[in-house]
Amino acid sequence: MTNAQSKQAFITSDEGIELRKQLEALVKSPDYNTRVYSLVSDSDGSLFVDKHMSYMSSHKTMDHAQYVSNVKLMTKIRKK
Repeated sequence: MTNAQSKQAFITSDEGIELRKQLEALVKSPDYNTRVYSLVSDSDGSLFVDKHMSYMSSHKTMDHAQYVSNVKLMTKIRKK
């Protein structure tokens, strides 16, 4: 299996689909800062989700649930 096929297999797996849903929920929530600064307009948050899905698909041995948990912690907007 090539690297591209392996990445696609992760993205379309049950785990990949669930992780994408969690990332999309972060984008929709006003409690998280998911803005990605880019030259390309990203009104729907797809750059944020695609960036993290790509990273996880490249690192298959990592704990993906822990990674998403860390993303939540890092992007959480702290209220004073």
